[in-house]
Amino acid sequence: MIIETAYAIETWASILSDNMEFWDFVLLAISIFVLSAWIFSILFILWWGLLLILSGGKDDKIKPAINTIRYAVIGIIVTVFTIFVFPILGRLLWLDVEKYAEPKKIFQKIEELWTQIFWNSSSYNWDNIQNPDALPSDFSDL
Repeated sequence: MIIETAYAIETWASILSDNMEFWDFVLLAISIFVLSAWIFSILFILWWGLLLILSGGKDDKIKPAINTIRYAVIGIIVTVFTIFVFPILGRLLWLDVEKYAEPKKIFQKIEELWTQIFWNSSSYNWDNIQNPDALPSDFSDL
């Protein structure tokens, strides 16, 4: 538990660096919002999909499940739509949104956050995957 807490603090410390400019912080906030919206939408779809399957054909259980799934899908669509429309609206209003709201930068930041938060890459030897020749030809030692 202490090791996991220390890892979480180290991860957030690496995300929130001291030399972060204001626009980097805005990009980070947008990316965290988008990533959390996607994660929660997918969790809602999975959970209410399971409840839909287990509803037994009862209308009082089917309707809330279908509505929640529908709203979760609409949430994903609105989030993706906003990522692509916001920079266009910002340029129309003469705002300098390329620093923090460009879709390419948002997706790169989301990928960076995903790997830092959810994937502990330091505990796995990636050389075996990136270099197939490094894999042993004989698995007798397993």
